[in-house]
Amino acid sequence: MILETLQYYWPRILLGVWFAFVNSSITARRGNKKNFIRDFLILFCFSCTTVAIVNEKLSGFLFERFYAHAIASYSSDTQTVIFLAFSLFNDVISLILPIYLFKKVIHERFTVAATVYLMYVILDRMCLLMAVSAFSYFAILLIVLILGVALFTKRMQFVVDHSDSIEWEPVMHYQLGLFFLLDALYAVYYVFPGIINGKLDLKNLWIDSIVIVSFGFFIGFTRLNIKASGERAEKLKYMQELQESERNIIMKFSEISEAKSGETGQHVRRVAEYSALLAKEYGFSDDEVGQIRIASMMHDVGKLLVPREIIEKPGKLTDDEVKIMRLHTTYGDNILSNSKGEEIVMARQIAGQHHEWWDGSGYPKGLSGDEISPYAQIVAVADVYDALTSRRSYKEPWDSEAARQEILSQSGSQFSPIVVEVFDRSFDKILEIQKTYADE
Repeated sequence: MILETLQYYWPRILLGVWFAFVNSSITARRGNKKNFIRDFLILFCFSCTTVAIVNEKLSGFLFERFYAHAIASYSSDTQTVIFLAFSLFNDVISLILPIYLFKKVIHERFTVAATVYLMYVILDRMCLLMAVSAFSYFAILLIVLILGVALFTKRMQFVVDHSDSIEWEPVMHYQLGLFFLLDALYAVYYVFPGIINGKLDLKNLWIDSIVIVSFGFFIGFTRLNIKASGERAEKLKYMQELQESERNIIMKFSEISEAKSGETGQHVRRVAEYSALLAKEYGFSDDEVGQIRIASMMHDVGKLLVPREIIEKPGKLTDDEVKIMRLHTTYGDNILSNSKGEEIVMARQIAGQHHEWWDGSGYPKGLSGDEISPYAQIVAVADVYDALTSRRSYKEPWDSEAARQEILSQSGSQFSPIVVEVFDRSFDKILEIQKTYADE
């Protein structure tokens, strides 16, 4: 019995061995070498061909045992349709557990695991449809694998190394459609008994041509998807490099601004960390929190154009000096106006609006309420709190609790009530940041 099974199924078993070897090798290359043998055995036992062989035997037995007698009174055509529907349903259900186990072994998302697994399922179905014997199955499998190596060798390393960049869902959906199509074509041999599987004639050649064309479209679609994913990865890399350059520019500007204003680098860092904390507690996304941490460092960049004697004046400023000092918001807006990068645009809003007041009595434009950028609303609170609790040439630092009460008292007038509420709720974390980045 076992020998007969091997004689009939040996090429499909070889495909299962290939599936297990390729994927356990990829997993080993990612750092799981010590479990290669274990992974190989698990993947072989749950390969698409092993599952299909077991399922073929089991589904026939189950149908005869539990369903055949219930539909014995139906016409032969009806019985055939019910059997095919049962088989197709059973084919789909039988794939769920193996794909889940495959996902666990290769440590990938379900979509990735399903896409890769279905590729081998489709390959098996295609060979079954086109083969007239076990040797022809093997020959077709060999040809397809050679073509796959020729067409995808250059792209496979990209797929392995940049799995997160690939659009897997469209490919998986395409594969599901192809899987159902191939199963439907296989059902032709049951629906039309005159078409004999394994016989080389025009009817079978017609079915084979449909299989080849469908598979060809699938290969073309997959290649285009990988190519598009590669181009997208390159663009993403370029954007990340551009963003990094932007951040470097921001850091340099903030360093120059610190030197000009007489403020320490710790002031800039504290404002950045306070702002990031408030943004996170406010509900901004992780990306926006990271951006505001960087962009807030530019809040006083406009002071570069304010005379040093005004910035560093130890006493009270005159009315004219106050007017000049207030121009730093307009200067900051102008300095940052020629860049379209996300962080620079955010920095420009912060630099130009962080002295606007919630009640409209701030400067430079007298904006009020939600006319003020939410980023500027956050940085306004962070900046004022740090200014109050820091030593300046014209004042001593306030006690943290006194500064807190001052911020709370300005809710709805100078500051956004929501931001003040977030500040108050997060005050313990504010104190931790203040301690971590204290002036030396």
